[in-house]
Amino acid sequence: MLLVMVSGSATRLRSGRPLILVVGVALLAFSTARLWPAQTDLPMFEAAGGVAFSLLILTTWLQRKHFPAWVMLLVPVGCDLFVALLRQAQGGSNSGYSPLVLMPVVWTGLVLGRRAVLAISACTALLFALPIVVEGAPLYPSSGWRGVVLWSLVSLFVGLGADRIMRAQEEQTEVASVRARELDRLVETQNAIATSEFDLDAVLGTVVQEASRLTGSDAAVVEIPDGDELVYRAASGTAETFVGLRLPSATAISGLAMRTGEILVCDDTEIDERVDVEACRRVGARSLVVVPLRHDAQTSGVLKVYRARKNAFRPEHVRVLTLLADMIGSALARAELLEKLHRLALTDELTGLANRRSWHDHLEHALARARRSAAPLSVVVLDLNGFKQVNDKQGHAAGDRLLHTVSACWSSVLRDSDILGRIGGDEFAVILEQTDEPTAARIAQRLDESLPAETVGAASGTATWNRREDVEGLLSRADAAMYERKNEKALVTRS
Repeated sequence: MLLVMVSGSATRLRSGRPLILVVGVALLAFSTARLWPAQTDLPMFEAAGGVAFSLLILTTWLQRKHFPAWVMLLVPVGCDLFVALLRQAQGGSNSGYSPLVLMPVVWTGLVLGRRAVLAISACTALLFALPIVVEGAPLYPSSGWRGVVLWSLVSLFVGLGADRIMRAQEEQTEVASVRARELDRLVETQNAIATSEFDLDAVLGTVVQEASRLTGSDAAVVEIPDGDELVYRAASGTAETFVGLRLPSATAISGLAMRTGEILVCDDTEIDERVDVEACRRVGARSLVVVPLRHDAQTSGVLKVYRARKNAFRPEHVRVLTLLADMIGSALARAELLEKLHRLALTDELTGLANRRSWHDHLEHALARARRSAAPLSVVVLDLNGFKQVNDKQGHAAGDRLLHTVSACWSSVLRDSDILGRIGGDEFAVILEQTDEPTAARIAQRLDESLPAETVGAASGTATWNRREDVEGLLSRADAAMYERKNEKALVTRS
């Protein structure tokens, strides 16, 4: 009955060494056995010794194997049998061995669990009750029934208490283990973000991938505000096809998170008044978590994770995203700063055009493509007339305005594939891919004619790649053509 009671349960076998229990009970029992030698029943005492020895051998074998809980229950039951024999051998209820029954109960509670405690408590009750029924007085008088009840209840309470202590310890261990795993995942995420490329899109891509992995979500999205709307700037999982999606900030739960700065959890989008139900249905979000991305007390966007089923997110998911939020906010600020620095390094601050270094890099790549495809490649070099006089007479602010006006005029007449750059104080250049010499000459004329009459003019020179020269050679020929034309205009003006 006891074996069925335990084997039918979902008892967990905790780590514990049964040999310690057997040796402990045996040492305590035999060390006090000589206190009452006159009352000792030697055959029964020898039988108890035989049980103890057999139990030691059995326990040594059992703990080397992996057995279910009901098999390991044989160890505390064997200890109870050993105690019962010693009681019989040394005076029955007056032997003083009764407290030893608590050791198997405590061990069972610590190692085998709650249902095993019920089984060993029942065994303890039998240990005290059967001798009264079978043997009776004088060794086991009928007055001992009160002791049966008390020892049974004490065993039950002690065993359940030991089990409760062990459960609490296991819960704390599990919590600590979960927190350790979360910390490991957060460190991995931080490393992934820190080692991602420095541009903003790369960081955002890493963020959504890691957020989805940490929470086991179907999708993760970073939404960035744009006026009165929120834009899906980066997405992972099932949301990848929705990059660029725009949602009204006023009706979206993401907008509410941005306004309040609070982490918001929605267990069911079908019944939550804070969400745009139609938008959630469109992207397949039934439950979601929205985390504001903050840096220096400013909210720059939100991170949203969602799943297609309701009640999908637990408190630990929210806790992980909370820890992740500040890290992401700082990473986004860093990425934006690095992107800005990168842009400044490649862009002329005044005109917004490619600077000399960036323009030369573009020309190197264009020349490599032309070399592979045998397509024509031309460049136009332009130099403003009288720019120094504008600076000297009207001031540098007027000169800056002139540069800005000229660059805007030229940008308006060029093709999207053409690269206009400012390569000097008043010098500009254009890369014209897939463009032969006659076409380049027409584009140069169009650039000359695009300038307003009230502004200064410009001299231009063109060169088409001869399929032998390098970047410097091509640019040098265009530059020479520009100066030749500039000199021709100067002669015409003086004459």
